[in-house]
Amino acid sequence: MWHTVFIVLHAASGVVAFVTGCFAVRRQAVFPYYFWGIAALDVFMVISVSVGWVDMSTTERVVFSGLIVLGGYMMWRAIQASRTRPSAGHPPSAGYLDHLGFTLIALFEGFAIVAAIDLGAPTWLVVVIALGGVLAGHLTLNNLKARLTVSDSV
Repeated sequence: MWHTVFIVLHAASGVVAFVTGCFAVRRQAVFPYYFWGIAALDVFMVISVSVGWVDMSTTERVVFSGLIVLGGYMMWRAIQASRTRPSAGHPPSAGYLDHLGFTLIALFEGFAIVAAIDLGAPTWLVVVIALGGVLAGHLTLNNLKARLTVSDSV
């Protein structure tokens, strides 16, 4: 039961981080909600993995350990986004968008991949969804950087 509770809290934190992170591209006031959403996502993931550790196969332990490492890297990127966050009224920098964008793409990928697996999608389709998500995220991020950042060459 506790494992399920922590998974739900993990997923809810991810939704909060994703939605507020999308708004944080242009509205700095919501950035703290994004940041703490990432932190909560990581904490609840570690707790849920810890609670379910004894029931996991070796493969699951390796996969979830890798996801914990990814969560730590996402937290580091959120910290970097916090450090490069534009002040009110100023456009975002390319670095800020790169850090924020990485975490948003990773969150979207998590939602899309888990949903596809839960819906019983074949492995090839899960791979296509994952690659499509990365490509769409990368293109969106590049478009945002081109539209929102100030060019250094004048």
